[in-house]
Parts: sequence; structure tokens; C-alpha cells
Amino acid sequence: MKRRLQSIYWRGILITLVMAAIAIGGMVKLKADDTLSNLNAVLHAASLWTLESNADLQQMADSIAAVSQPVQVTFLMDTGLVLADSRKDADRSQDHYQDAEMIAARQGKIGRAFRLSTADATFVLYLAKRVSPQLILRVSYPVLEIVDLLVIYGISLLTLFLMLYFLQRKAVSRFAQEQVQQMEEVRRLLDGEVANAQAVFPEFQPTLHAIAYRVERLQADHKEIMRTLNLRSDFVANASHELRSPLTSIRGFAEMLQTGMADTPEEQALCATLICSECDRMLAVIEDILRLSKAERQPDRAPQTVDVAQIAHEICRSLAKRAEQKKIALCVDGALSLTAQEKDVWEILYNLLDNAIRYGREGGHVNIRLSPHQMIVADDGIGISPEHLPHIFEQFYRADDARDTETVGTGLGLSIVKALVERCHGQIRAESELGKGSRFIIDFTGEAA
Repeated sequence: MKRRLQSIYWRGILITLVMAAIAIGGMVKLKADDTLSNLNAVLHAASLWTLESNADLQQMADSIAAVSQPVQVTFLMDTGLVLADSRKDADRSQDHYQDAEMIAARQGKIGRAFRLSTADATFVLYLAKRVSPQLILRVSYPVLEIVDLLVIYGISLLTLFLMLYFLQRKAVSRFAQEQVQQMEEVRRLLDGEVANAQAVFPEFQPTLHAIAYRVERLQADHKEIMRTLNLRSDFVANASHELRSPLTSIRGFAEMLQTGMADTPEEQALCATLICSECDRMLAVIEDILRLSKAERQPDRAPQTVDVAQIAHEICRSLAKRAEQKKIALCVDGALSLTAQEKDVWEILYNLLDNAIRYGREGGHVNIRLSPHQMIVADDGIGISPEHLPHIFEQFYRADDARDTETVGTGLGLSIVKALVERCHGQIRAESELGKGSRFIIDFTGEAA
């Protein structure tokens, strides 16, 4: 990643330097064009002055050079021989016949040349023009300003390169560190070390929120899967225990009958009675397991509109004799319509009322209160202690050791109720106080109501 960032940055530096070099070249060209234009003007004026003046050539060279510093004015013959020069220290014996500007001037053109002067070791711009059949006027301009400009621009370009280089090292290193830090935050988020990672780069914050949400969902799903597996394991263990206990009793009493240990009619009748009782207990467990399995599956038939109040009154009539034995008053109040399976609603209410009567107190009451999207079954029975309340909907969980020992059940009734309520798109919760009764509250969503 760091190398890739460096490659991208170096490309940016190269493009910047190329653009800077082009800009510098443009400015230098503008300066050179301006110098050439001025030198052309000097050459043109000097040639006209030469044609009109009667002064000698040296005087004219000095006069022209005086008004156009730092231009050097030279008069030459066709052969390249210097006749006059505005520079006193000029080497007049030097042969200029093969100079490019002299060749062009002899051809009737304005000769131009740009070269390094051997005398001054300076780059000089030359312009030459024939002013008479045997006389050529040459003006030269030392381009010190352009050279100085090139030096300044070169130093500036080098400075820019060094600045960009050091900035690149610092910026890329910092960016790479921030990227590593950001990836570390993502790792911590995925490992569950933090709930909400802070983005080093603000643009990544929505992505981190999305990752955090998905991690939270995955963790919740994982917990649910583990809970389901534990419930399955507990269910198998509890079901095995619930079935093995009556089978052990049945086997024991059957062996007593087989070996003749129960030798009196009374003992034999007791063994038979206990065997029947244990069979009924085992059948009740099996039936509850089958009911729980059916409750957890999706219904085979399409749901229909169910009048909950009507079903509640029917269940009250079917349980009236049991309630009369304990002098418990049953009451239904309000109305509620659900889109569900009638059999599911019947079983929910039947289980809740059956439990309320079973654990109710003599002369108490059980009320069914119905309202839009809600159903409450309340009693004033023995109640549920706080330590048992969070677990009462778990499979095979019984709080009977804290209740009346004569009312022991299989521990699956409320699990069945919970599964049926969820199949009807509802949620059930319990409120209770020991010795003062219990309230089972079912809330239905608009989909089910």
C-alpha cells in the first residue's frame, strides 16, 4: 500500500515539475522574444542612422551603443573583417566570415544567431544586416538576464522538487500510519473489542457504522444460535429425564408383580394403580412435547379472524367445575379480534387459565382483560418468586418447589404458550409478586391484530 501511494505521489510530483518546467519555458520564451524584438528595433534604427550619418564608423558604433546599453554594435566587411566595434577591448582581428548571422546578412536577410561568446563566456544574441554593398551592421545582446532567469527558475524548480519530496515522505508515511490505525480499528470492531470504532478518515465513518451494525447482528445471531443449541441440549436431557423417571417406576412396580413381591391383592392393586399413574404422567409429557413441536412449526392452514372474547367465554365454561372446587371466580372483560388460528388462541388461553386455577387460592379470582392489541390474564393466587420469574417460559422449567407440591406439571405449558404467542406475532411477559398473584400480558402487533 505504501509503495502504491508513493508511486501515485511521484507521478503527481512529475506532472507538477513538468508543468512548472513548461511554465518556466514559456516565461523564458516570452523574455527572449521581447529581447529579440527590442534588438530588432535597435538594428533597424541603427541601419537607418548609418545610411543618413556622415560620421565615421567608430563614432557611429559608439553613439548607437551609448543609447541602447548593453547592446554591442559592430561594423564588418563582407569578408568578416571588423571595421568598428563599440567595445574598446573587442578582438578586431577575429574572423567572423563563417558566423551564422554573417552568412544570412550576405544573402540579404536579417541574420540571427544565439551562441556562447568565447570572449566573455556568456550567451549572446546576434542580429546582422547589410547596410551597403560592402558593409554589414551587427548588433549583439548578452542575454545575462535570461541566463539569470534560468538560474533562478532552475533553483526554484529544484527547491520545489525537494519540498515535494520531503512532503511526500512525511505525507505518505503519515497516511500509511493512519491507514494501519484505521485497519486496526476495524479489526477491534470485528473482534468485538469495541462497540463503535472511530474513523480516522471521516468518509469511513458510515462504513464503520455499517460494519458495527452487522457485527452486532452477527453477535446477536451467534448468541441466539448458541441459546438454541443449549435449549436443544437441555430439552433432550430434560425430556429423557421426564420419560425415564416414570419408566423406571413402571419397571420397578412391574418387577414387583413379576417376582411376587406384591403378594397380597391390596399390594398388587397399588402397584397397578401406580403403574397407571406413571403411564399417565409419561403420556402427559409426550403429549406436551408433541404440542410444543406443533406450536413451533408454521400453521398448515391460513389464519382467520378470531373473536378472542368468545373463545375466552367458552374456556371459562369448560373450566368452570375446576374453578368452583376452589371457589375461584372467572371473569372476561373487553373485546379483541386476531388474525390467527383459532386453535392456537384456544390453547394459549386454556393453558393460562388452567395454570391460574391450579395455582389460585381458595375464594380468589381469575380475570381475562381484552383490549385492542393486548390480552391480560390476571389472578390473585400464590404468585411466583422473583428468582423464578425470568425462567418460567423455558422448557421443562418448574418452580413447583416454591409452590404447592400437589400441583406439579410437566414444565412445558408456558413454553407452549410462548411458542403459540410468537406464531401469532405476539410477545408475552409475566408480572408477579409472591403471595399476591400473577399477570400474564400478551401484546400483539398490528399484523396479527
